[in-house]
Amino acid sequence: MKLTVAGGVGEHGRNCFYVESSTGAFLLDCGTMPGSDEPYPRLTDNQIKSVKWLFISHSHVDHTGAYDWLCKHGFTGRVVLTKETSKQVPFSPKCVCLIDELTPALLNFNLDKGLSVLWGKSGQCAGSVWYRIDSNGESILFSGDYIEDTLVYLCDPIRDITADIAILDSAYGDAEYTHADYCAALVNTIMDYIKQKKTVLFPVPKFGRGLELLVLLYKHFTRIPIKLDEHLKKELSRVDDFSEWIKPAFLADIKNIPFSDVGETGFIFISDPQLKTSAGQDMAKEIINRRGKIIVTGHADAESYSEHLLKSGQATPLRYPVHLSNAERNGLECANSFVKVVGYHH
Repeated sequence: MKLTVAGGVGEHGRNCFYVESSTGAFLLDCGTMPGSDEPYPRLTDNQIKSVKWLFISHSHVDHTGAYDWLCKHGFTGRVVLTKETSKQVPFSPKCVCLIDELTPALLNFNLDKGLSVLWGKSGQCAGSVWYRIDSNGESILFSGDYIEDTLVYLCDPIRDITADIAILDSAYGDAEYTHADYCAALVNTIMDYIKQKKTVLFPVPKFGRGLELLVLLYKHFTRIPIKLDEHLKKELSRVDDFSEWIKPAFLADIKNIPFSDVGETGFIFISDPQLKTSAGQDMAKEIINRRGKIIVTGHADAESYSEHLLKSGQATPLRYPVHLSNAERNGLECANSFVKVVGYHH
């Protein structure tokens, strides 16, 4: 089994890994790197044409954004992803395998002759998974974007698994903070803003981190009104459709969250983390004019409006943890048996 890193190691984005095995070549994710002059995976046309299987961990663009590009360059293989991820991605693969309809989590499944796969929930968002793929006795584990400490999303911890190669989320590098540390920093800062009677804007991804933040705020600021954009309202309205991906307590919490219009003080969520849309930018400008606050809780892409606001001091960077640090990745290594480890997403 031979691994070629096509993106995602030593950079944030373009997550894509090309694997040559005795049962044929396959890809682990196919992301782009927004803001880059060369956003697509570093793959040749011959490599792309040789791919029999594309395993997708979750829907975020840095893991799926190159799908159409792959097809234009000759990809005709089968796409493995979950049913929920298939609803989130903006493309419809011609040959698709919904892995959670083929086999339950944590159970080896023979996908093809000599090729088996085991998957589990990765905690990043509804539909997100990790994979262990075995090709005639050679194995590789791909964590996808992985987080065990969550408020909303379920994670099947990676434990007691063997693999010749493990590609593990290591997005936070040498950061020594824990999930509790990050949450405390967020809450303390927001508490100051609320005392100042500020409206706080949170640009968040369409899927994932936004609902985690929502629960965090509700638990600490029970009576503060919260306003969601139309996309996030829609996601909450269909939460029963993906209830197998979330913790039961969340279903109880959302019934009590005070959603309403926000006046002088409150929280506003928009599903535009990089503030790419004119609507998102207009909202940010309105908040700034009202002397409100903007908190960016994730990575800001190069040349994005979110990056502009951060560089100009008009937005505050406060991480909400949805990835692993190097120390947490090392802990994962100790809990399993991997011959070679590749840290990615950093």
